[in-house]
Amino acid sequence: MCIPSYERSSSLEACLKSIRAQTFQNFEILINKEEGPLAKLRNKLAQDAKGEYLVFIDDDVICSPGWLAAIVKTFEDRPGCAGVSGPAFINQEFRRNRDIFSYKFFKSLYDFWFCGKRRNLPGHITVSGAWTTGACDKTCSYEGEVDFLEACNMAYRADIFRKFGGFDESYQGVGDWSEPDLAFWIKRAGYELWFARDAGLEHRPSQSGAFKKRKKQSVIRLENYERFSRRWITPCWQHELYKLFLKIYYALASH
Repeated sequence: MCIPSYERSSSLEACLKSIRAQTFQNFEILINKEEGPLAKLRNKLAQDAKGEYLVFIDDDVICSPGWLAAIVKTFEDRPGCAGVSGPAFINQEFRRNRDIFSYKFFKSLYDFWFCGKRRNLPGHITVSGAWTTGACDKTCSYEGEVDFLEACNMAYRADIFRKFGGFDESYQGVGDWSEPDLAFWIKRAGYELWFARDAGLEHRPSQSGAFKKRKKQSVIRLENYERFSRRWITPCWQHELYKLFLKIYYALASH
């Protein structure tokens, strides 16, 4: 289990407490408390890991007791599955700390303009290049294939993760879009990524640690998206509108 953690001691302790309560207990925990680009820190953790599966979570999540067992079972039941994700519910108390969820008006525009009929699905990238947020809703009951794994709740087969070189370290800062980028490379090679409804956790976004840096990285975050979209998104008017939306949103979020 790979956990990057920067100046969030109380959140990390709550996270570790939930991990110790897992029904599946055959795991190791690796924690990196360094400051630096998230993609690089995650790769460093993966390099030191010895397990068959690499499970990446944030330090501000609370894992349900059967979360890890559901991940392992999915891998065992689906030999062609390279990665597993699950719900990452954010309750109302913490939504104000989580990017677009803290701006209800922008969130409603986001869902209407860019996600359309897929708005309630988890793990999908739409034609506009936007990602769907269904995994964050308590009512999420989806089970099936996805385009990418939730950034705070993603597990890969270690051999496949290393085969593709891990996260692309050209994605700087807090690593926005490095997660779907890796997922797209893996999916293009014919592997399956699966969303398991029982592999759920609660995300409690913290305003400490990396959060403060996230607010100051609007330019870097936009550059990360540009890198991702050049590789994977077919140009269209919806995509141009989404890029404009991101420019405005990141600028507002930085204040």
